[in-house]
Amino acid sequence: MPKRAVSSDKVFKGSLPFAQATIAGGFMFVCCVGRDRAGNFAVGDVKAQTQACLDNIRALIEEAGGTMRDVVKCTVYVTDRAYWQPMNEVYFANFKEDPPHRVSCIVQGLGSPECLVEIDATAYLGEP
Repeated sequence: MPKRAVSSDKVFKGSLPFAQATIAGGFMFVCCVGRDRAGNFAVGDVKAQTQACLDNIRALIEEAGGTMRDVVKCTVYVTDRAYWQPMNEVYFANFKEDPPHRVSCIVQGLGSPECLVEIDATAYLGEP
């Protein structure tokens, strides 16, 4: 079964040739950082960046016809242990009921020094 790329004009598109999201076999794979539509980070604000990550994920899943309730797994990367609690506040506010399985990691850095959080999500959109 072929894979298919998904993109949304609601999500910043960088210059690198990454797919914003990919669908394969009923699953959607999407990874977002906390950039706004113009490509800017909320510098030093992990809550705003976490919300932007989730808004970007939501936009891409909705573009494919799904909802955040279809998210079955997330991996969250934060660059400082101090960001753990504020990230969790925003994260769980977006997954109030039946939250997805989650893996969380504290990392030395992400693709940009301004990036404090990155979220990788897998959604199940049903059989193709």
